[in-house]
Amino acid sequence: MRIGVALGFCTALLTSPVAAQENALPRLPLKNLPGCAGEVRQDRLEGMTPEGDLVLDSERLAKLSGLRLPDEPILRQQALAWLKAWTGQPLLVTVQGGRDRWNRLPVRARISKDSLAFDLSHGLVETGLAIVDPGADSPFCQPELFALEETARERRLGLWANGRYNPIPVDQADRLKERVGSFVIVEGRVRSVGERKQRTYLNFGGHWADDFTIIIPKKTWVQMAGRGLSTDSLKGHIIRTRGILQSWQGTALTVDSAEMIERLEGGRLQGRRNEDKRLAQ
Repeated sequence: MRIGVALGFCTALLTSPVAAQENALPRLPLKNLPGCAGEVRQDRLEGMTPEGDLVLDSERLAKLSGLRLPDEPILRQQALAWLKAWTGQPLLVTVQGGRDRWNRLPVRARISKDSLAFDLSHGLVETGLAIVDPGADSPFCQPELFALEETARERRLGLWANGRYNPIPVDQADRLKERVGSFVIVEGRVRSVGERKQRTYLNFGGHWADDFTIIIPKKTWVQMAGRGLSTDSLKGHIIRTRGILQSWQGTALTVDSAEMIERLEGGRLQGRRNEDKRLAQ
């Protein structure tokens, strides 16, 4: 995809309710998210690595924070082609966390040219070319991405046209076991909550050898409590979680960030979901 095509695509997005506000470079309420209100710097996208990392003019290697590109080769190449189309364009870059073990900086990057202001993360998620992964970086600074992902999934855009990426119900034990070691989205009703000294367990069934479990380290459980989540607010409710699936007494997923859990009905998290949609509009 050439840059002219990308700009045409972006112009179309900017006329939509979700993207129209991007033209004004809206200020998201990052002051309420510790570590997110970083300095905005001018930079330029000089290229891409084969792995999908951004090569910036400031000689920094960066990655878009809170995102995961699809692992299917064709879809991954589409995502890389979409990003490469912006090569040479000026960026407004906000660093959101420290360097990882590959020396990459997690960033929020927005195209800044003439009257155009376009968030690359928003574009990838909105077109179904990336999955939101709040556990990939700390802190997770763009909760509005969930609403964009939900819309792309409803429209079956990009990777969401492939049922492989859609949320897996917790009662599909065989399907979950086939995805061990992969990034997954899982949905189900919490049957019981087991609070221990170092970990809390969200249990979704009565057969420990086959059922799905969410493992929450003490630090994350404290973080969740600060956001109004507790045993009472989770037990009996349908939730959605995401991350790398592991084999542990059936299957399990360890939650390293409160944002990795969404409650899909009632209560405070549903209110946050509506707020995320408002931020994305």
